[in-house]
Amino acid sequence: MDIKVTGLTQDELDLAIVRSPLVVSPETMVMDVISQMSGLRNLCWVEKEINRIDIEIAARSSCVIVAENNQLLGILTERDVVRLTTQQIVLDNLRVSDVMSGEVITLRESEFVDIFCALNVFQQNRIRHLPVLDDEGNLTGLLTHESLQHILRPIDLLRLQLVKEIMATNVIYANAHVDMLDVATLMAERRISSVVIVRQQLDQDQQPLQIPIGIITERDIVQFKALGISLHACQVNAVMSSPVFSVQPEDSLWDVQQLMEERFIGRVAVTGSQGELLGIVTKTSVLQAFNSLELYKLAEILDAKVLRLEAEKIELLENRALELEHLVEQRTLALRTQAEHSHLLASVASQIRLSLELQPILDTTVEKLQAFLGCDRVAIWQFQSDHAVISVAEAISDKVRSQLGQRVYDPCFSPEWVDAYQNGRVRVVADIYQSDMAKCHLSLLEELQTRAKVLLPIIEGRKLWGLLEATESCAPRQWHPEEVTLLEQLATQLAIAIQQATAYQQAHGELIERRQTEIRLKESEKRLATLAATAPVGIYRTDAKGNCVYVNERWCRIAGIEAEKALGAGWMQGLHPSDQEAILNEWQQSIREERPFNLEFQFKRPDGFATWVFAQAVAEHDEDGQIIGYIGTITDISNFKQAQELILHHTLHDPLTNLPNRTLLMERLRFVLARMQEMDDYRYALLFLDLDGFKVINDSLGYLIGDQLLLAIARKLEKHVREVDFVARFGSDEFVILLEDIDKTEDIIQIVEQILVDFKTPLFIGEYEIFTSVSIGIVIGTHEYHQAADVIRDADIAMHRAKSRGRNLYQLFDSAMHEQMMYRLNLETSLRKAVKRKEFIVYYQPLVDILNRQLVGFEALVRWENPDHGMVSPADFVPIAEETGLVAQIDRYVFKAACHQLADWKSRFPDCFPLKMSINLSAQSLHRANLIEGIEKTLAETGLDGTDICLEVTESMVIDDIDQTIKLLNQLKARNIQISIDDFGTGYSSLSYLHRLPANNLKIDRSFIGFMEVGDRNYQIVQALITLSKQLDLTVVAEGIETKEQLQWLQDLECQLGQGYLFSKPLGCSEIEKSFLAMDVANQSLDCLK
Repeated sequence: MDIKVTGLTQDELDLAIVRSPLVVSPETMVMDVISQMSGLRNLCWVEKEINRIDIEIAARSSCVIVAENNQLLGILTERDVVRLTTQQIVLDNLRVSDVMSGEVITLRESEFVDIFCALNVFQQNRIRHLPVLDDEGNLTGLLTHESLQHILRPIDLLRLQLVKEIMATNVIYANAHVDMLDVATLMAERRISSVVIVRQQLDQDQQPLQIPIGIITERDIVQFKALGISLHACQVNAVMSSPVFSVQPEDSLWDVQQLMEERFIGRVAVTGSQGELLGIVTKTSVLQAFNSLELYKLAEILDAKVLRLEAEKIELLENRALELEHLVEQRTLALRTQAEHSHLLASVASQIRLSLELQPILDTTVEKLQAFLGCDRVAIWQFQSDHAVISVAEAISDKVRSQLGQRVYDPCFSPEWVDAYQNGRVRVVADIYQSDMAKCHLSLLEELQTRAKVLLPIIEGRKLWGLLEATESCAPRQWHPEEVTLLEQLATQLAIAIQQATAYQQAHGELIERRQTEIRLKESEKRLATLAATAPVGIYRTDAKGNCVYVNERWCRIAGIEAEKALGAGWMQGLHPSDQEAILNEWQQSIREERPFNLEFQFKRPDGFATWVFAQAVAEHDEDGQIIGYIGTITDISNFKQAQELILHHTLHDPLTNLPNRTLLMERLRFVLARMQEMDDYRYALLFLDLDGFKVINDSLGYLIGDQLLLAIARKLEKHVREVDFVARFGSDEFVILLEDIDKTEDIIQIVEQILVDFKTPLFIGEYEIFTSVSIGIVIGTHEYHQAADVIRDADIAMHRAKSRGRNLYQLFDSAMHEQMMYRLNLETSLRKAVKRKEFIVYYQPLVDILNRQLVGFEALVRWENPDHGMVSPADFVPIAEETGLVAQIDRYVFKAACHQLADWKSRFPDCFPLKMSINLSAQSLHRANLIEGIEKTLAETGLDGTDICLEVTESMVIDDIDQTIKLLNQLKARNIQISIDDFGTGYSSLSYLHRLPANNLKIDRSFIGFMEVGDRNYQIVQALITLSKQLDLTVVAEGIETKEQLQWLQDLECQLGQGYLFSKPLGCSEIEKSFLAMDVANQSLDCLK
């Protein structure tokens, strides 16, 4: 068999050579080369040039030739770029000469006499780019697979070869959720030009199938590299080329060639009957068909095919009769099914025509449809306002439970679903476990006993009324197209029935309402004549032009007009001039909208007085619906309006200062926030003012003086603001100033400083000269504020920050303040839980006799181990505990724990005792009524004596109520409990009370010990405190001893006791036992004291 494949002209051979490949010098930077290769793919060309230009673009973008003086030096291809990318090589500072392939296979143009010489070079060397040189070695062009395939003429040969004969079956693929770097690495390792992206699904035998959904090529990697996008940061599903164009194994190479030319693609997936990936065909594969050896094989194939066709022809004739018989049977079955469909549709349509009751139609439809389809459930769901659905009709098999009347809400619901169903979307699911759906929706379907379903919208008018659903509960089901079509037709019929029933119900309701209106109107006319004369309201009646034809006596008294003068005149004659336009507009609007006229307005009497009235009127119509007049009433509401205005004023103003109150402030602030969003150049500021020490004034001078002071301060604040500004009383001693139309921050600060200066001037209230100060928090409005409460909150935070810094100060708010406040609030919440959960642990720090070098006791120190925050410093949570009143509960917990621990040690380590336990006492615990009772109870429980315990109180706690404190301390001392004055020297440090206190110990604060040097001020203070303590017969305890020098100085000053990190940090009970109590009694001397 002769096959003529070549015979190409010289022009055709020349056409195969790309004459303008991408050429760069060896000094060109690699990233510039990649950018040039990538940028070429974005060029556009006119339609008539598309074939040739696209081939040249593909050649120039797939590789770059490195040459100098037209002499070939090397080549860099897309595969090289992929390899460099996966090797994580930084390309920014590399030249193309550093990474190019130097050994390049070339072809002399004089040797290019037919297509096979080029094909053989490509196939023998497994390359895709072949530079062409002239006889002098100069570069003249480039051959590629695309350029050769463009000129191939033996297209008939492609018709004779099948895809399965040349496709590559070992396809490299990846799933859609890997990143691009993984795909690039796969390309580099396997030396392939593309990776198919697949989605795995199971076939009917539960065997995995790889379904191609996209493809990534070397060119894609080059594009990403040129754009500087991190391949590791991109998932494949976001950037892959999709869809994947595919052919069947039995298709001819002609089909492949056509598809590649139409879509300008270089590779086509080969898929099976279920869309599964079987192989891939590339342009390289197609070129192999033109290999000379392949052509001879093709001749043999053609001979075999002729024989096979003859055999098939005979077999076809034999089977034709059988096929026709099967075709008749299938057609008969289809006609029978179609007849049953038509009968069902006709039955439903007939019931819709004969009945206006909706529910029987719905019930009948689902019953017939369920019986016809033989499925487990057919249901009609109606949408609710929140997009939940309720089952309004249902027919089920005995396999499932009823859902009739059940309300179902899909947690995965998205508003886009409504749009999809509104546009007629039909959802067909053969198996929910093989469908791509969210887990939450899958769980809902499982709960509803649904395995397979068809879901169709029921659209009444243009509104999505509900859904028609057919489901299987246990097994998958392949829904036939005829079944889906039947369901669609029935959904349309149901929509007609719903629209028909709705229209009937609406018309019926309107008819009843109209009859009731007519009855009421007749009754009203009868009563009108009786009531008109005695009614407490003014009654009037006009003609169509508005001229009065009747007024009663009450109307005349309200209007101040005699009946004779009113009749024949327009009813608007007595309206107040300022209200006439608005009233006339409302009157005409009510006429146009055919509704009653209702309005409050002022009625100007002839004597000059204005009366507030509430007017009502309705039109009177003749039998043709034409307006023949109006009838109405007016009610004198002057007293009501005055009372209303007074109530409104009291509601929105502070009764003491007459300033706007919190309600009016928040309303004004919401208006300002809305204005801020509308106007870019609008600025405002809010000042939150809190009087310093106002409670002291109230408690000492009385509430009457306090009220007069607040009134005077209100008037003082009003002096410092403009007419556009807003001053409000926010709380008992809190004021808020809202500054509007602020040009710059300096203006705000100037107003604030003026207020602070003014507050330095005393106020004279009665016989008292009162000095007051104020703390001010400032918030400057920004577009980030949308809620009035947020502005107030931040200003309040800034005010408290100002107050914490002193008196008569201001503070601008910043976001860090809010974060600190939220941290403190969270910590307070956690602290309250910690008290209930008993998350506190007690640590113990040794107390040492530094002169005798002996352990004498421990100080119990509370620690908080929070599950969220970890170990929380006492400096963070103790102040919060004191503010919230939780410290007393913590004190009781620590006291009990320390006493029980001391009793345990006393029984287990008797040779180490006597040892004392020092326990801190807060101010709240000190003044607690049952303090003594609680201490005695704990001592009795543990078997301890008062001599075992030392309670530590701070000097500031003692000063607050010294007489009561001394009385309480004497009661404690009477029970042999020692008292220690803690942190002495950091508070009042008053010697006038020290000699009165029944104290045993005086603790020198660590702030003096830590910075003590011989001869300096701290040293002299410590020396003086030790001398004073000896004179008052007090034992001195030095806190915070950390160095041997400090210890030596304290020993020289004859300080008796000490504690600090030099001896030990605070430890848990087990570490205390190991380090201090388990030692032999004779070895209780501490090493650090030696």
